[in-house]
Amino acid sequence: MKYIHFLLLLSLAACTRQPADHFVLRGTVPGAVDSTTVSLRISSGNGVMQKIESYIIGEKFELSGKVDAPTRSELFIDSYDIIRRMGKDDEMGRSCNIDFFVENGNLTFSTPHLDSLPQSYWRYDIRKEKNYRVKGSPAQDAYYEYQQQTLLLRHSIIQLMSKTDCTREEKRQMADLRTQLTEKGWSFVRNHSNLAANLYVANLLKKNAFTYDQAYLDELEKLFASSQDTCQALKDFRQYLRDAARFVQGTPLQDGKITDAKGKTVSLLGQLNPAGYTVIDFWASWCAPCRASFPHLKEMSKCYGEKVKFLSISIDQKEEDWKEAMEEEKMPWPQFLCPTALKKELPALYDLRGVPTFFLIDPQGRIVFSGHDTDNLGAQLEKTGV
Repeated sequence: MKYIHFLLLLSLAACTRQPADHFVLRGTVPGAVDSTTVSLRISSGNGVMQKIESYIIGEKFELSGKVDAPTRSELFIDSYDIIRRMGKDDEMGRSCNIDFFVENGNLTFSTPHLDSLPQSYWRYDIRKEKNYRVKGSPAQDAYYEYQQQTLLLRHSIIQLMSKTDCTREEKRQMADLRTQLTEKGWSFVRNHSNLAANLYVANLLKKNAFTYDQAYLDELEKLFASSQDTCQALKDFRQYLRDAARFVQGTPLQDGKITDAKGKTVSLLGQLNPAGYTVIDFWASWCAPCRASFPHLKEMSKCYGEKVKFLSISIDQKEEDWKEAMEEEKMPWPQFLCPTALKKELPALYDLRGVPTFFLIDPQGRIVFSGHDTDNLGAQLEKTGV
């Protein structure tokens, strides 16, 4: 009898033991019809996506796979195909998108109802992130805490971002909300020990080029000072810190050859205002946000007069497109075209990867700000006291 009791205990232990080399994700989704597709997409970080698929039967599903480290992944639940095959209205279908950390072990997914989950793409409602739980992953436990702590903040920011024409007051409000979100991020990482979750949140603390100093990067580095490079994500974060050091505030603007409106090749540094600040606007004729920014730039140009020199550099491929747009916009400051050779160097020199991008250069020729929004540029000009 004792022997049988021992075997039962051994069997129970085998059933509940955490798998060390793979994960098993079991989920319950009330309201889901049979044959609803469930797919888990796991990014390796090298551009390779692992996709694991299954189907819901009796409101339950099961997925299994393997990860080398806790990995933030996306679970898609899509019932549109099966709804169509059943001859029902598409409105009855659901496409849901849920993100969480997956790590090897026994994982369980639960939700009150399919309709309570955040739907995909433009229908995504961030407030519904509270309506599902994934248990069995310490990384996910920590990430879930961060999600819930920042839920209302992130929702408010998204609401303001979705507006087609924010007022300046609303933009200031958005900046305040982003500051609060950043503060919560710093607090979270400093008060939690899960490396995977901390790295995810720390990546959200990254700033645009030339909007931080070396001290800011040093503070980011201190967050993981006691951690060894045991995972690729931490190695990547430390590589980011090394790369980001090239784009700190105060970095000297590098010289380059640009073409003026008369076709003459001139020096970029030679166009700067030696007695004050210079605003450089990188733009293109095909870029709608660039051209929408010109009225505000014109206002700033009038406001600051000769105290701040404005100049625009187009990255257009065709000179005729640049000149046609120049004629249409009638910008009252010097205009230049960026040659192909310099254009290829812009990402490495200034981390410039899109337009519009505005640079503020101080009287010593150093970059003290970079951004994509004229209101942020205006706020930075106010800070200079010119």
